Amino acid sequence: MAERRLVFKKNAPILAAPETNLFLFAFLLNFVYEVWQSPFYEFYASPSLGDKIIDLTHCAFGDAVIILFSSWVVSALMRSRYWLLTPTWKLTFLFTSIGLLITLAIETYRVNVSKAYGVPVLAVPILGMSALAVIQWIVLPAIILYLARRHMLGYSGQGLQ
Repeated sequence: MAERRLVFKKNAPILAAPETNLFLFAFLLNFVYEVWQSPFYEFYASPSLGDKIIDLTHCAFGDAVIILFSSWVVSALMRSRYWLLTPTWKLTFLFTSIGLLITLAIETYRVNVSKAYGVPVLAVPILGMSALAVIQWIVLPAIILYLARRHMLGYSGQGLQ
């Protein structure tokens, strides 16, 4: 038991890091959201379940990376990686806006320029991207921040001795 606690203590800083928490919650929540919205995309017609899972994982991983980048921008402005422990509505809005703008750019490029996939329904006029992606980036970042914050506060030293 003592060995197990020692290993846990060594890994606690990694588990308590803002980036770890943001990435894990972003990946998990975005993966679930991607599964729910997948029937509205053309790739859903892929013949193989494996192809669908690879596409969904790729999208969720990309969303998690966008969350990390948004966090780093806010961290640079706040000069602290731990801004998410006391987020204001302005910081949350900035964090969400950065992710939304990156998503708008990437999705518009992938749909209209590279033709990586199409959006047969619920397309945003002019941009051609799915409105579901816009909703995703309006709703999920605040939830991800909340979950990451709550998880990090659990590592405040209680029970780690």
